Amino acid sequence: MRTNKGSVVIFLIIILVILFLAALILKSSSGGLVGSQAPPMQVTEWITSRPPDLTGRVYVLEFWATWCPPCMQSIPHMIELANKYKNSDVSFISISVDRTSEPVKQMVKSKGMTYYVGMDNGLSEKYSVRGIPSAFIIDRSGKVAWQGHPMQPDFEQALTKALNAQPSPTNTE
Repeated sequence: MRTNKGSVVIFLIIILVILFLAALILKSSSGGLVGSQAPPMQVTEWITSRPPDLTGRVYVLEFWATWCPPCMQSIPHMIELANKYKNSDVSFISISVDRTSEPVKQMVKSKGMTYYVGMDNGLSEKYSVRGIPSAFIIDRSGKVAWQGHPMQPDFEQALTKALNAQPSPTNTE
């Protein structure tokens, strides 16, 4: 049986492209932003008070919506954590991807959300949010230390680790 060298080369190129695409998909679905600089916090409408200066602080950033059942399940968990860590150097910030703020205002009041809540104006795109709820822990150096579902078992462990870590030195180049 005779093989064509060109066909073998094309076959190998196709395999390499498939492997490359699979690696990209795997990276984006398994903490793709972890270790990178967090996009700047730019929110134009706050439902609750504007968060403090986040420079040098750890913060939890969660994206959610009023129409999302899993998000409604995670709200009590986030309230519990915000209360548990209220005397720590961490801010809890919840960004709603709802189109209007009225249902968000009602939800904040009815659920007793005492942490910072704002409306999304493109921040979810900067964080490449593909599903909600989606949470990020930002360390004191402004880098994404963790990302995932806020009720994952390792979420609080990652938060404690970020709180206990010293900020990494800034690049002076």
